[in-house]
Amino acid sequence: MPTLRHEQTRTTAIRWSALPVEIAVAENGGGRDPHELAELECAAGRLAALFGARRVAAATAAPPCGRYWIPSSTLSRREASALGVGDGSQLWGGIVPAAYVATKLVSHPRPGRRAAAPNGWIDIIGLEDCTLPGWSVFSREDAIAAGSGLLRGGPVRLKPPHERGGRGQRVVRSEEELANWLDAAPTRLLEEGLVLERDLVESTTYSVGFSQLPGGHRIAYVGTQRTVITPQGACAYGGSRLEVVRGTLADLEATLRPGKPRAAVQAASRYDAVIRHAYGVVATRCNYDVIAGVDRLGRRHLGVLEQSWRFGGASMAELLAMERFTRAPGVHRVVAETVETFAGGRVPAGAVVSWRGDAGSPRKYARIVEEASAGMAA
Repeated sequence: MPTLRHEQTRTTAIRWSALPVEIAVAENGGGRDPHELAELECAAGRLAALFGARRVAAATAAPPCGRYWIPSSTLSRREASALGVGDGSQLWGGIVPAAYVATKLVSHPRPGRRAAAPNGWIDIIGLEDCTLPGWSVFSREDAIAAGSGLLRGGPVRLKPPHERGGRGQRVVRSEEELANWLDAAPTRLLEEGLVLERDLVESTTYSVGFSQLPGGHRIAYVGTQRTVITPQGACAYGGSRLEVVRGTLADLEATLRPGKPRAAVQAASRYDAVIRHAYGVVATRCNYDVIAGVDRLGRRHLGVLEQSWRFGGASMAELLAMERFTRAPGVHRVVAETVETFAGGRVPAGAVVSWRGDAGSPRKYARIVEEASAGMAA
């Protein structure tokens, strides 16, 4: 396969000296299942081939320069320093000043200036323009006050910030229901923070994001997510289908007709600029879940739910798109998808399987669906 080290095109300026010589996975943050780690290892191998670099274990002594990392979670500044990561050219992911910055908490302000907050917290002006109505709280008193106000406009969704895939969430419809839920919740839950957000009854969730690799290679994308039912009967993430272009979110927006996908990209761009500037976030892989829908009173909403500055569910599709762009300099748009499924059946021809699945985890694969020449429909 052609690599970035050997690519010669007019459209992409390659800085040869900046290309990594080694690729390694950093297992940080804990709590990763075997299928998630397998996907990371698959991506690391393909990135090594793309760069013409060596695939090494994290425990291997680092060279003076040239090691590129794929962290399993967003890095804290302390973790980045321990890995020798000084800037975004050394990782596919992100670096934050405090752990809570990498969670849903920063998508909403506190309910008041006197409300509790962790050290370094910033109440960001203007964030409400690109998120749903909601608050982030760190005490029972603040949760009751914030919830009472939101409940006047309809049901409220409670979201523990460290959970993924919708796990642990609850919709409450009254102050009594909110108080009972808070009384039953573990003490540490409110110490770590809680998000209260307007609940939508009809909605579509868009994945909007961008990735940047050494050598000046950039992509941006918008797409939708699908869900699957697990063997235990729970609803879970089932993959993403993305329309990917060369360039930035601004380049992507310019290709889209007016409609929800374009509005989702605009909301994600605004969120990205505001949050990353406020907290000094370094990120070369950004994914934003943007929801568009209607609440129980018929009001329409569109806003960013949360961010991901780490390898995620759409990352294998992003990687395959970058490989395609590297091999085909004349192609500027592709449709790529990731699939997570518990169903049997054959894997489509040309798909890259990162995990074959077992009794408790889904089969995972990614593929290029088509080379697209038109913008996504609204």
